Amino acid sequence: MMEYTDVHFRHLLHLITPTMELWSEMVTAMAIVNTKHDPFYMRRFLRTSRSNGTVLQLGGSDPNMLREACEVVLENMSEHGGWTGVNLNCGCPSDKVSLKGCFGARLMENPELVGECVSAMKSVLDPVGIQVSVKCRIGVDSADTYPDLRNFITTVSQTSGCRTFQVHARKAVLDGTFSPVDNRNIPPLKYDYVYRLKEDFPDLSVTLNGGVNSISDVLSVAEACKSRGGGLDGVMVGRGVVAQPWYWCTSGEVLYGGERGGGVKSRRELIREYGIWADKEEEWEGSKKGRRRILRPVVNIFNGEMGGKRWRNRIDDIMKTAGSKRKGYKDETGDDTKLSELLEKALEVMEPSIVDQTKEETMEIMLLKEEIIQGGTDSGGGVDGVAREAIKVWNEERRERERLIKEDEGDIEEDALRAGGG
Repeated sequence: MMEYTDVHFRHLLHLITPTMELWSEMVTAMAIVNTKHDPFYMRRFLRTSRSNGTVLQLGGSDPNMLREACEVVLENMSEHGGWTGVNLNCGCPSDKVSLKGCFGARLMENPELVGECVSAMKSVLDPVGIQVSVKCRIGVDSADTYPDLRNFITTVSQTSGCRTFQVHARKAVLDGTFSPVDNRNIPPLKYDYVYRLKEDFPDLSVTLNGGVNSISDVLSVAEACKSRGGGLDGVMVGRGVVAQPWYWCTSGEVLYGGERGGGVKSRRELIREYGIWADKEEEWEGSKKGRRRILRPVVNIFNGEMGGKRWRNRIDDIMKTAGSKRKGYKDETGDDTKLSELLEKALEVMEPSIVDQTKEETMEIMLLKEEIIQGGTDSGGGVDGVAREAIKVWNEERRERERLIKEDEGDIEEDALRAGGG
């Protein structure tokens, strides 16, 4: 997501849920090529905060430019971290992209060109094992039938060898009458198109995107596809994560089972860990704009909680001051307090019971809220019932693990007492 899923936000999510595959905001191939000798932009565009599970999303329609951008990516991987995948965006409906730039969703009108672009990218990335994928819509303007989508996937996969597609289950309206916001909300979701793709192309990896805003939604669409005899390879969430990043703290445990989730245990720990990152980043960026970029990811971590607005206002106040190299990293009031200390201080506007709420407590509260919103009408069957059952199973497994841990701790304590003659 443009202006959101930068390296700072991805680092925050990595702290919250290490199992989630993370995507960069779309960066144009031209921007990477034109700034390849500028350390500031190379660091901003191409840096990752972890060595796996991160995809770089490129925008462009010139095969040669995309090939060169991929070469620049490889040249910078040793310094700025590795990417496990590079994606060609064929779904962005913005006027700047689809009209002036002639890429994004506009590319769906020319699947042969998409095939050429992907082939150019794969020529650079295949030898080093970096996967190339295509993110698209289900159609554009009047070319919005399932056969249109099927033809696009067929052409791109056969001409380029691309095996991985992420599909936003809405069409894009590119005639100038819809804004990007309209294109995210007005065209109806047609999950059936994506399910049918997986049925017709079982050997391709197909991920569904669009309208997925909760863990229950993820489980629901996955179950719906499975019930048809297929099986999605992934579900992509955008604004639902940006709006409530902490909500996804147990996504790894719920979706994959067991202890696979990992990550920090509370939002107090999250702010402490993110503060370490923030201090290092501000030392490098040293500008008011930089401070805003660094702090923006934590604005929504208390969304929906009592005191959440006070937290957002406090972070906004911190954003209004900034360090600079010229001023020796003092903010405009002359205070040289580190960002980590300012963030820890900001936590005082929140109730300690909320700040120290565990991931498990958060999930149980969120599930209760979802049940209240849904009116409690589902009796355990259907997709909502599937979601609740999965979370119930995870909770039972978690409690059993905690019981065993306590038993082990008790045994260790008894052994220690015996050894000490107590």
